[in-house]
Amino acid sequence: MKEKLQKLGFIYFSSPKSLLNTHLYEWLPAIRQLGASSIIFQSDFNRAIPEDPFLIAMESGLNPVVHFVAELPKARDFNQVSILLDAYAKRGVSKVILGNRPNVKNAWPSAGWQYENLVEQFLDRFIPFAQYAVQLGIKPVLPPLQPGGDYWDTSFMALVFSGLKNRQMDSIINQLIISSFGYTFGKPLSWGEGGPERWSGSKPYHTPDGQEDQLGFHNFEWFQSYAERILGRSVPAIILDAGFASSTPQQETEKTLKNIKSIFKAISKGQDEGDTGDEIKFDPLMQGCYFSLNKIDALMERELSVKSLFEIFGQPQEDKGASGINGENKKTIAHYLLLPSHANSVSDAILNKVRPIIKKQRPTVGFSLVEASFAEQVSIYPDPILFTDEKINQLRASGCSVEVLPESGMEIATKLQGS
Repeated sequence: MKEKLQKLGFIYFSSPKSLLNTHLYEWLPAIRQLGASSIIFQSDFNRAIPEDPFLIAMESGLNPVVHFVAELPKARDFNQVSILLDAYAKRGVSKVILGNRPNVKNAWPSAGWQYENLVEQFLDRFIPFAQYAVQLGIKPVLPPLQPGGDYWDTSFMALVFSGLKNRQMDSIINQLIISSFGYTFGKPLSWGEGGPERWSGSKPYHTPDGQEDQLGFHNFEWFQSYAERILGRSVPAIILDAGFASSTPQQETEKTLKNIKSIFKAISKGQDEGDTGDEIKFDPLMQGCYFSLNKIDALMERELSVKSLFEIFGQPQEDKGASGINGENKKTIAHYLLLPSHANSVSDAILNKVRPIIKKQRPTVGFSLVEASFAEQVSIYPDPILFTDEKINQLRASGCSVEVLPESGMEIATKLQGS
């Protein structure tokens, strides 16, 4: 397995089917194999993401991060959001990104667009949840701003820092992380490197000839520069949607894939070296660079597969014999009873049906296809959604002796009596 690249991460798929265990067990171990150290799950404020994605992420060696991509609720709705934060803290979440593009009009559907006091309105919502996240041991992350945006992004961020300082929010400032979009806008990956100190002639809405601005991959450096000026301290950053030209679906596929591969190469070569020699510098304050699986999928002519993901990053896919359900594994479990798990639990009806097996044969009981692949014998309670014929055949290909149980508890009991 590839050594983890501490700055490498992925933003997971947002479709409901991607949270099924079969999908999670296919993708999360593969992402880990690429060297990633963390995964971002996108959430709203209406309900919590189920527990299984977090458990499988940590089982795969990935640190889970949550990005709330909806409009931040008002402070009066604090109790509703605090319940979500409580749940995510228990599920091992290390960081929460609180909001998405608050400097554009469509990010405020319920409150409406109020340009004059927009930053103060944002802080009124951000601060209570950031404070509670800190209490739970979760680092609060400022939401990514749309580069440029309806409210100029660097101006917005400067006022956020000033507002936090004026309100004496030291508890938040000391734990704060910046997030930014790693869009290129069709420019070289080195565009804007060095921030406003290097490109002092660049002003909001005006970039003179011979100057560069924040509308590029190094957007995060410009925010960090304002943090140092206003807060008097450095603030770490994470990069989202790395390598894409913009937030729009129309992309130059070949150029975008080339950028993604260059960024990945820079992380691989220089995570602790500063200058990578690949047009990009990753200093210790850059805590994570995340590639969007949704956006990569949208680039492809066919549906993105694990195999094509490895091809995009120019990496050979490792034999899963040591850690996955493809290939022959060293068998460390004698007998595994594989049960379906929906909505974070197994139904009492299924447990009652398989209870005779548990009492008589005393197998290892679990819900993981990956874990099952380490067993000499696997008994599966049938579930056509979670345990497809393809997945069952993969278990057999890994050297497991696989038995698919009857659905009826009576048939299971009868089968046991005859064994």
